[in-house]
Amino acid sequence: MLALLVPTPFDRPGWVFEEKYDGIRILAYKEGTEVTLLSRNDLDRTATFTDIAAAGSELRPLRALDAPARGGES
Repeated sequence: MLALLVPTPFDRPGWVFEEKYDGIRILAYKEGTEVTLLSRNDLDRTATFTDIAAAGSELRPLRALDAPARGGES
């Protein structure tokens, strides 16, 4: 999700959110034990975040995981 400038901060009952000050959004795709990490611009970031890719290979089978990532090159 891209940031959008608004006149007032978001505040809605029942919603919880966290401000993101650094890092990048990563989508992790897993087939078997192979994990591919893609940025929101569809750039392969697997080699940049090898520790995350390795940890992802240990997860139970899944199709995709959306999470923020810190470290590596941004």
